[in-house]
Amino acid sequence: MSGAVRVQPVDADVVRPLRQAVLRPHEGLADQVYPGDDVPGALHVAAHDAAGALVGVASISPEPHPDTPREGDWRIRGMATDPAARGIGAGALLLAAVLEHARAQGGRRAWCNARTPARGFYERAGLEAEGEEFTLPDIGPHVRMAREL
Repeated sequence: MSGAVRVQPVDADVVRPLRQAVLRPHEGLADQVYPGDDVPGALHVAAHDAAGALVGVASISPEPHPDTPREGDWRIRGMATDPAARGIGAGALLLAAVLEHARAQGGRRAWCNARTPARGFYERAGLEAEGEEFTLPDIGPHVRMAREL
């Protein structure tokens, strides 16, 4: 089914409305500017379905792992898929695109703070949970996850 989904690089402004709608509806659009969005090497990608509708977004940028920082760390942020479009493969394609970008830029490890309900999605992509679950205020339970590139 993912053949009907296309993923392409976009400007950071393109990913922010879906970030807000899916991940942080209690915040304003201006709050969707994340640290790292505009650093050199950052990539933002959007997934569109066969009809051209925006169905998912993801971002990645160089950022040290908060617990075990080392050269070549990249952070995945703002992964969001429209709930109406889940199951069509957009998330997997977005994640593959950002991981490949980091690898191509010399990245050695990718990490994220994954929402606990998305843990299985990230595990299927080879990321492993690190440490205990934690709660981000107004957002909910998360687990840090990482994978070597």
